[in-house]
Amino acid sequence: PDQLYFMGEGLRDADQRVRHSAAKALAAYGRPGLDVAEAYLYDPQTDAANAAIKAIGLVRTRYASNLLFNALASDYKQFAQTRRWQQQIPAEDPNWESLGVAIADYHDRLIQKVLYVLSALGHSRTVNSVNQLLNSNDQAALENAIEVLASLNHRRFVMPLMPLLEARVSGGESPLPDSSDRNGGSSLPSNPAASPATSPATSPQWLRNKGYRILLEALESKDRWIKTGALMALTGIPSALVDDPDPLVKQVASQIFGEFTAAAVPGNGIMNRLLLLKRVALFKNLSMDELLLIDQGLAQTQVSEGEQIFAEGDWGVHLYIIASGQVQLVKAVDGATRELKQLKEGQYFGEVALFDDAPRWDGAIALSDCTLLKLEKGRFLSLVTQRPHIILEMCRFLSQRLRETDKYRVRDGGEARVLSPGPSPGGAG
Repeated sequence: PDQLYFMGEGLRDADQRVRHSAAKALAAYGRPGLDVAEAYLYDPQTDAANAAIKAIGLVRTRYASNLLFNALASDYKQFAQTRRWQQQIPAEDPNWESLGVAIADYHDRLIQKVLYVLSALGHSRTVNSVNQLLNSNDQAALENAIEVLASLNHRRFVMPLMPLLEARVSGGESPLPDSSDRNGGSSLPSNPAASPATSPATSPQWLRNKGYRILLEALESKDRWIKTGALMALTGIPSALVDDPDPLVKQVASQIFGEFTAAAVPGNGIMNRLLLLKRVALFKNLSMDELLLIDQGLAQTQVSEGEQIFAEGDWGVHLYIIASGQVQLVKAVDGATRELKQLKEGQYFGEVALFDDAPRWDGAIALSDCTLLKLEKGRFLSLVTQRPHIILEMCRFLSQRLRETDKYRVRDGGEARVLSPGPSPGGAG
């Protein structure tokens, strides 16, 4: 018994193997081990909290199951609240976009947390299968995944999330579109800073009746991204006051806020980049925390119109994301340069360099002045050592696109020539 404290501290160890061993040891102590592990369920370190979940789940008693269910009570309460916000906030207003994305991100993380709990309770094989189905574009597969979850003997963990899961089947939970469609186009909205501060849905009456209450509630959340999203939504309020029809209010607001724009808000730059990354198809399955790690590894560069970004046959070590501008991908065919496709803001290219040591298969030229975000292979590998889940999600996406997408072909003299081994219409190697 005198070793229980040290077993508990092992749940915080930096090494995953130590955390796993500590979890198994605490489970072997039975009820006393559960009492120690329970305190770590609320640890701010996600790894420690997950290790505590593992320890409690291994005990396989009703009491252990109740501990895990009670630990999720605050999450279920927050979920009910965020679902209400999600149905009320104006999706078409760019000032509220960050909050909408933060809510969807919270929902994704909660689903994964519940699935992790179910895995700890002995449903790991089912959870692995369900996770694959949840990332599928097949509606029948999604429905099947939900039915499987609802049939588990620990279904009470899933039932509070059923409205969200059912909405995914019907396509109702989609905060941001893919930045690239099958034709290589871009569905990105215009720059929020250049958009109107208000829309019919965010009239002063709506703000009084619903908007302000949502923001105040969101700012009290314990979730960092929900708070950040609410702060971003607040940037629209000074703009609305500066444009108030009452000349006195407008004058005072102008004196206080000046020429207020969303672009002038401190920290707005990083949120704009994270929103951009969230739209990049390659990163669409990553959480905001993981996108923040990706963002910290990015370097920004400017490329002039007509400038060659890289040539076919170059040895590449960078993935490129287009923050602004247009890029043309080209390849030499029978001595002539052929255009493969054109990419726009929010799309990416050169991703194969992160996974393979080989010359560039194609070339890239700036069709206009461009702002590019570069992710170097060495920095990428450093990131995934911190979060191996990142590379797993990216590989899952690439393999899915490989199955779904035909290779690029061009006709030359009546013969079809395969020009691309690449898996994605939103990027090329």
